[in-house]
Amino acid sequence: MTIDLLPGRGVRLPAPLPELGFGLTETAVRALLAPHGGLLPDGVRNTFVCGCSWALAFQLPGVSVTLCADDRDRLRSVTVGRNPSDDRPVCPVGYRGIDLLGWPALELVEALRAEGLPVPDPIRGTLHHHPLHLSCHHPPGRPSAPRGSSAAWGPSAPGRKPRHEGPFSFDVVSLYQATEGNDDTAADDDTGATR
Repeated sequence: MTIDLLPGRGVRLPAPLPELGFGLTETAVRALLAPHGGLLPDGVRNTFVCGCSWALAFQLPGVSVTLCADDRDRLRSVTVGRNPSDDRPVCPVGYRGIDLLGWPALELVEALRAEGLPVPDPIRGTLHHHPLHLSCHHPPGRPSAPRGSSAAWGPSAPGRKPRHEGPFSFDVVSLYQATEGNDDTAADDDTGATR
């Protein structure tokens, strides 16, 4: 059961859920998801995302999925975030065969670079490599809590900044529809295999 982010195309949801391509209307997305209501126990619901003409959200094991539309009412982005209140094993989120959520950020960056992507170093818990954006929910510069932990962050020492960003993992990933001049579809591996 893997969610595959497909650069230039959209998202392939775990079978038997459908692939949702960029450019679909809200009506088309709802029609594709409607026959699979039993796999989406909380259903598909409207949600608010600033700057989007419409946005839909639903839950899969361990993650929340949000679909957003552009000003032409067409699907333009997919965001998948870890859902800490869901105790089911997290559904992997694949991109070019690499699982993006839950792994140490620096290891993930190295895996993406090994695939030939000129990915920058993460800064303050985020990584932007158009059309892919990764981020973490915890404060930057502090290590992430262990998997399954809900540990609260204590105050940092006054006047002290960490020399290096502490180890963390990403827990939110967004894929945007590529725009002219920023197409990332070359050499796309959409086999669905994750590492």
